[in-house]
Amino acid sequence: MSATKSPVILKRTLPYLVIFVLSLVLFVPVMSTASRHVTDFGDHIWIAEDLPDSVKPVSYVLYHATYRLFQNFLPTIDAPDTAFLAAMVFILPLPMIIFSHMSNCSAGTFSAFTILCLSIALTIVAPITIWTHATMIGYFNSVVYHNPTLIALRLFAIPVSLLALKVFSYPSYRDANHRRYTFLLCASLLLLATQAKPSYTFVLIPGCCAFAAWRTLRGDRVDWKLLVLGICVPGSLMLGLQYLISYFNYADGSTISFGVLVFFRQWVPDWRVPVQLLLSIAFPVTVYLLFFTEARKHLYLNLSWTIFAVSALVSFCLYESGSRISHGNFIWNSYVTVFVLMFASIQFLVQQYVRSRLARPQDCQTTQSRLSLKLSISVVLFGAHVFFGIGYYIRFVASFGMFE
Repeated sequence: MSATKSPVILKRTLPYLVIFVLSLVLFVPVMSTASRHVTDFGDHIWIAEDLPDSVKPVSYVLYHATYRLFQNFLPTIDAPDTAFLAAMVFILPLPMIIFSHMSNCSAGTFSAFTILCLSIALTIVAPITIWTHATMIGYFNSVVYHNPTLIALRLFAIPVSLLALKVFSYPSYRDANHRRYTFLLCASLLLLATQAKPSYTFVLIPGCCAFAAWRTLRGDRVDWKLLVLGICVPGSLMLGLQYLISYFNYADGSTISFGVLVFFRQWVPDWRVPVQLLLSIAFPVTVYLLFFTEARKHLYLNLSWTIFAVSALVSFCLYESGSRISHGNFIWNSYVTVFVLMFASIQFLVQQYVRSRLARPQDCQTTQSRLSLKLSISVVLFGAHVFFGIGYYIRFVASFGMFE
């Protein structure tokens, strides 16, 4: 390797090394605490220990398989430490995935340090909280520390959503092999995401179908083959299998039922539900309203909003009857879609800033000033979510005695 190439490679890899180290510093304390003290981790340790003899009552086993892999290679460490390592496998690459995509979107307008900070911030943003709880019940929380399977799902949510975008952006393919590769990649990542936790797939399929129908009515192109073969068929087959494992002839008698706010009423009064919803999505709502003219034309942002709207309906209207009525498994849909919506909103803002930098000098000064004001308001709202995310992080760790 030539001496001139070495500094270039180092310059490209250094931000990822920094992100990896920062992620270790950030997530080791909270994941170590969760794996040792949180009930959800204990439950999933029990399920993982029972594999492969039984997959009930959980039909998604990616995290549990990762746990068993560490258990086989490191048999001397205890169960909580094994659970901790399995969680870190899924949580550490996430900021690097965000950094890579945001670097491409920024087109060199932002420094690597700025994109790095933004990537880390996106992994910890939380609702603007008034009423607090260790697990943030009642809010649609984009960051979760107490559930290892949702941690696993978050790793796949952004890549799957970006692949789903190809259904509507209708990209050109180099050849037939490239097209088949895209189909296979989309289906494979979707299946992995569904095996991490089915929550995103459960709302992605109807959300994409609704978005496709709307685009078709507008006369826009839709890649129906990618939608059907890359998303609907593999996702529906896996969800169907998981339904049979989780509900069909299962001893606890639980089933999927319809009822508005049935789960939420066990934890919060009705009047607080819309308030906590708005506090959960204050930043994305503000961005869309401030940049409405541009936002309504942005494919990824609108797709993310459509999928979130489907997830909110599911979270508010579906619940599990029987002994699982207090589990709230349908709220996970909105947790992960809020995370994707936060990411999509930040990407949109980055693109708006890049366009403003590329604008002609003779463009109206008033227009530039208004754009700066909109961007400033949006950044303040995002900063508020980050601030409360830091508070949630500290509160979560402290609530389990880490700082006692």
